[in-house]
Amino acid sequence: MKKFVKVALAAVMAVSVLGVSSTSVMAKKSNKEVITVGISPDYKPYESLNKKNKMVGFDIDMVKWFGKYLSKEEGKKVTFQFKQMDFDNIVTQLQGDQVDLGISGFTYSEDRKVEWSEPYLGSSQVAVVPNGSDITSVDQLEGKSLVAQTGATGEKAAKDVKDAQVTGLKNVQDIMNALSANQYDAAVVDSGVAKQYAQSGQFTTLDGSLLDEKNYIIAKEGNKEMIDKVNKAIEAFIASDDYKKLCDKYDLTPIEG
Repeated sequence: MKKFVKVALAAVMAVSVLGVSSTSVMAKKSNKEVITVGISPDYKPYESLNKKNKMVGFDIDMVKWFGKYLSKEEGKKVTFQFKQMDFDNIVTQLQGDQVDLGISGFTYSEDRKVEWSEPYLGSSQVAVVPNGSDITSVDQLEGKSLVAQTGATGEKAAKDVKDAQVTGLKNVQDIMNALSANQYDAAVVDSGVAKQYAQSGQFTTLDGSLLDEKNYIIAKEGNKEMIDKVNKAIEAFIASDDYKKLCDKYDLTPIEG
């Protein structure tokens, strides 16, 4: 009988301890917010992996800034957790509630059924050719073989070129490797990405834009609360001195006005 009482008492004490522990954890969690971000780190200078396999780039630095700003504004620890995936899977992951945001050099497309933030960078889609190519202007792209990132607006811009044979590849690094091997006549990529690859001395960016754009952050369609939070951070970020410094650092185009 005593043994039974002792066991029962021990069980009650265990439940009590667990209850306190759970309440404590919940209290701590209520003072924290983790925002998950779908990202494709193959889009230098927006996001890429360095030699230590660490993500670096404008978007990475911007998100760090967001975390500090929102933590101060909301009086709780706000952190962003990146989840790496293919670019063309980000929207699907948003729709399936696997991530809260998509940040990967997104430009506007009405085909993407998502919530759009305010723009945070200027952008354009341009054509890149291997050095020594006979193609010297965008007018000469007609009927040529073009490659662009699958699901990106660069793919749409390429398909708008008259009689062009367009191939979509998931990874920008694969696109540029294929272009370097002369598997395609030209690649259509973001202007910021084109600048980075042109610095290698292997490629030339043709003058003229195929599509003028801006960069946005996306959330699941209907998740206006998250987009409102992001817009608040974007507005403060653009107004800060850090914004211009990062645009200069990564040679990207700031939003005008």
